[in-house]
Amino acid sequence: MTQILVWKCDQTGKLFEDKNKYKGHLSKLARERNIKRKLMVEEAVADQKWNELYECEQTIEQWKLVVLGNQDMFWAEAARSDPHDWRHVGKTYGRKKDNVVCPIPRLLEFTEFNVRWNPEVSNSHSCPHNGVQNWGGKDQIDGQPAPRSYPGWSGRVEWIVAWPKEWDGVYLGGDLFRGLHGFRSGRQRAHTGTGGGGGMRYSEKHGCHVQSFGYDFRLYAADWPGMARVEGMKQFNDVLNGKRLSIDNVGLGV
Repeated sequence: MTQILVWKCDQTGKLFEDKNKYKGHLSKLARERNIKRKLMVEEAVADQKWNELYECEQTIEQWKLVVLGNQDMFWAEAARSDPHDWRHVGKTYGRKKDNVVCPIPRLLEFTEFNVRWNPEVSNSHSCPHNGVQNWGGKDQIDGQPAPRSYPGWSGRVEWIVAWPKEWDGVYLGGDLFRGLHGFRSGRQRAHTGTGGGGGMRYSEKHGCHVQSFGYDFRLYAADWPGMARVEGMKQFNDVLNGKRLSIDNVGLGV
């Protein structure tokens, strides 16, 4: 009976007769561990940045400026949520001498931002990260009617993105608040409803071609506790000044 010397990988259980192949296998596993470790660190950093945005005390009008200033985070979340459509980014279109690379959209401005405080924002298609959806208003939780709304902000938003005319027909700019679950957003915690866009045109103001998008819009107070605190204080001051009779539930305890 022939006996052979083999090397066994304790992690995968694979056997190797060739020591060099065994070492190569171990090196590959080490690289994979390093990549996973790096991704975990990047995710932890991203979570921390998102949490800082959620806790930032600001008004709803200031929030749109935060989106403009941190749009890379919003686009990264959109790309993660829809890798199929975002596969075009980095690819080229056109003849070799004038190839145009598909870019990440660049948010230029909100052309309309009509979003106001609403103590009863519908949860038919979306909900806070720690809430529940209630399509049709008939769902129950432990035998009790589920919430049919949550406090927050609602209205309509429209925005434009810089976009090369060569890539007209690709509408990544509409994914600004897109998440994994249809109308529900991802870490952006900003939900779009009825709407759409595209509409390629040249903008004299911005000196580039742009696409336009517009949607019904919802934010939930429980998702943005910093803004909720500001809204609660505003309402408290209004009560003191006789401008309102009571303070709404601003949704910090969903």
